[in-house]
Amino acid sequence: MGRLFLTDWKREDLAQAAHYDANELAKLCGVSTRQLQRYFRRNFHHTPQHWLNERRLAAAQSLLLSGDSVKKVALDLGFKQPSHFCRQFKNRNHMTPSQFAVSQNAKCRSGITDVAER
Repeated sequence: MGRLFLTDWKREDLAQAAHYDANELAKLCGVSTRQLQRYFRRNFHHTPQHWLNERRLAAAQSLLLSGDSVKKVALDLGFKQPSHFCRQFKNRNHMTPSQFAVSQNAKCRSGITDVAER
């Protein structure tokens, strides 16, 4: 990429291609890790790793909603331990991954019931 542009950070595939690692992201962008840190601090007011973690947890939500198990999601997204994934997920979403999946499925079912009753 060479030069970083604000629109590049809207691409979810960039985080996935970097395996959610800031050093890998810097390599993909053709800049040093320090340049990447300065760019993020200036434009987003947080670190590249924070951005990558947010992307990874958003991907986790999608995988959980598609029916994948907590353990499979954790391993697919590069967490070394499912417990680490659960801790990060709970810190961000204020519920465990299992609670999230159950609550979202319940919301979906209640929406279907509401439509069927009409």
